[in-house]
Amino acid sequence: MVSAGELDRQVQLQSATTSTNDYNEVVQTWATYATVWAKMEFHQANEATESARQFAQMDLYFTIRWRSGLEPDHQLVFEDKTYRIVGRPREIDRRRFLKIQASLVE
Repeated sequence: MVSAGELDRQVQLQSATTSTNDYNEVVQTWATYATVWAKMEFHQANEATESARQFAQMDLYFTIRWRSGLEPDHQLVFEDKTYRIVGRPREIDRRRFLKIQASLVE
């Protein structure tokens, strides 16, 4: 069970929007639609090698108050870093909270 005092980190929830630039090309951008308080937990950190390039992957869990409309194609921003949502957020405590698994976007 999560208490309100544990929601001590602010995150921005973002969804993709499309617009056109000066050359009439379609451009995808991200727009913040909510800033919410969250509890952050480390899930795992991996280092992998891909094509002789080493990179780090960090997965976190964010728990927020329940809200509808949060989809896997959305992303969130925490401490100026962008995280993509992995899978569907899980409902906790009969729509009291959502647990979101997120992976750092590089």
